[in-house]
Amino acid sequence: MTKDKIFDECVEYFSQPGLKRALELIHKKYRSLGRFSGKIILENPSEEEKEALSRHLRRVLRGEKVVIDVKDFAVTKFQDTKFSELDFKTILSAVLKKEVITKKEEKELEKERVLNFFESLSAHFDNDENAAVVLNVFKENFKSFESFYKKYSQKEFLEIIKKVIEAILKRPQTPETLAIFATRVTGNPHFFDDEQDAGKIFLKLLSIINGREFPQNAEEKSELLFDNNILIDELSNWCLLYNIGGYIENGKEDKGLKYFSNQKKPIILPLYTIKDYRGFFAYSNKLVVVENPAVFSAIVQRVPAISAVCTNGHLRLSAKIIIGSIAKTNIPLLYSGDFDPEGLLIADKVIQNFGARPLCMDENHYLLALSENKIDERRLEMLKNVKSAQLQSVCQKMEELQLAGYQERIVDRIVEKLKVNI
Repeated sequence: MTKDKIFDECVEYFSQPGLKRALELIHKKYRSLGRFSGKIILENPSEEEKEALSRHLRRVLRGEKVVIDVKDFAVTKFQDTKFSELDFKTILSAVLKKEVITKKEEKELEKERVLNFFESLSAHFDNDENAAVVLNVFKENFKSFESFYKKYSQKEFLEIIKKVIEAILKRPQTPETLAIFATRVTGNPHFFDDEQDAGKIFLKLLSIINGREFPQNAEEKSELLFDNNILIDELSNWCLLYNIGGYIENGKEDKGLKYFSNQKKPIILPLYTIKDYRGFFAYSNKLVVVENPAVFSAIVQRVPAISAVCTNGHLRLSAKIIIGSIAKTNIPLLYSGDFDPEGLLIADKVIQNFGARPLCMDENHYLLALSENKIDERRLEMLKNVKSAQLQSVCQKMEELQLAGYQERIVDRIVEKLKVNI
């Protein structure tokens, strides 16, 4: 019989179902020890397993627990067969259809594979100094990308990372939509979409390069991309304004916003339009930011000289850009929102990020704004994330009463406060 036929017959013999579980355990033991030694335990062996193992080990196996000496199985008994000229390690690899190596050897091979991966990646961007900087950041933070690396073949992952790094290097100098940017860099408008791994990798690397945490929600993602001149959700991401001006090129005042201010008319600006302004300012001597459109409407009608921004329940990127720009002009900023966990978190962000002062958001006004709407324990937990000292007493009272309060109930008081010094 030829050696190949003996090898095939040996593989067929050890491939019988009754030996499969024992061979898996032997493989696990070899990976740990680096040799065929030690003992394995087969719990609750089937009759088929007992029969196959008994035949190979030449002893009758009984009971619900079978203890097997690995050296006896893989060396002694194996050498006492017609397959003795073969290598048991090679047979085990063929039967299990995987490489039989120790954990230490596997780690060394993996290190070598990663090294080869980086060499191929570096070769693609050879002599590009800007790429070298990005490559270095990627290498230093490789652990953050390992789950993606393990998911794909090296060739597939290499192609993804090439495109991601090229995208980092080709970030637009002026605002550009994500789909157009992706098409320009990769030829595929959906390459960096949320559900694509390439999109997640791009965001992760972009976050690291910008020294920021990975975006936890759509708004944080929009903000990160906007800071790199990439736009998403540019039309539905809007802000409601009143008596607000804007600067266009060369520091000129925008006539369109000035017209609406003179006409005492509110205006909605989408992010698509906001991106073209160089900055914003208030025509009034103070800016009030409110959460609720109904309260916004009452304020602009009854205090027409005020400047106002409405977040409409969400502190979107569009509102952040406008409020942040006006905050730089150093006029007083006031914020008034609903008395519920979500409202207090928005208030906290406006206070923390833009130096605003709470307007009618103390404990007394909370009691005046009370409704019968209960706040469940899950939402009350959100109050722990409120940092502003000015809101702590309200948070404590809310935890005690577990009731929401609404701006509409105190709109008269908000209006009276705003009329002072206008």
